[in-house]
Amino acid sequence: MGFSKFIVFVIVVVFFQHSHGQRHEVGLLLGSTNYIGEVGETTFINPSFKAPSATLLYRSNFSPRFALRTELGVSRIRGVDTLSSEPLRQERANSFTNSLLHASTILEVNYFNIDQSGFDFSWAPYMFVGLSFLGYQDLYYPTNTTIAYNQTRDFAFAIPVGVGLKTRLGTNFLIGVEVKALYTFSDNLDGSFPTFVNEIDQRPAFGNRLSNDWVIYSGLSMTYSFGRGWFIRGLL
Repeated sequence: MGFSKFIVFVIVVVFFQHSHGQRHEVGLLLGSTNYIGEVGETTFINPSFKAPSATLLYRSNFSPRFALRTELGVSRIRGVDTLSSEPLRQERANSFTNSLLHASTILEVNYFNIDQSGFDFSWAPYMFVGLSFLGYQDLYYPTNTTIAYNQTRDFAFAIPVGVGLKTRLGTNFLIGVEVKALYTFSDNLDGSFPTFVNEIDQRPAFGNRLSNDWVIYSGLSMTYSFGRGWFIRGLL
């Protein structure tokens, strides 16, 4: 099939196999975080009310199964060695808190078609992957101190991946639950590898440089959908 014939085919599909759907969504994702790195616990999913997270999101549905979403959020992460199950960390007794600003672009794929053109019950598990830009406090540990201090702010990219489940409420609202793992291109969210060396009483770096820090988000979302769009049946 030539390129021109392919374009004609797509146009025919759009005009003869389309369906209505709500195209845009705006909403809020609320939850909590847990951090995985050189300080504190190492449990993969262990959200804490002491580490809250709030994210504004916009989702553009370009088919019943595919969506592109953008996010802007703030989070708090913490690590406490005395809560770890590892004896060496308990003895070290380091601790830190850090505030994160994150902006993300994410591709979302629904396992089932989810369409908001009617009143029928509709739900779908989904998975997603994307790219994030992360702002955080550049921490360090002064000599003879087990609590991390803030020196300045720093920035890094990160890769968010995760899974979730969402369902429709009426024709304009969706609620969902999801878990997102954020792999960061930083190894100093916890102060273990500070990026400056001029601090007189700074403790040396510690931990494993071969493994960057992770942040795990667990939360609930609610979005409001609006705007009629055209979905291409059978193509996406």
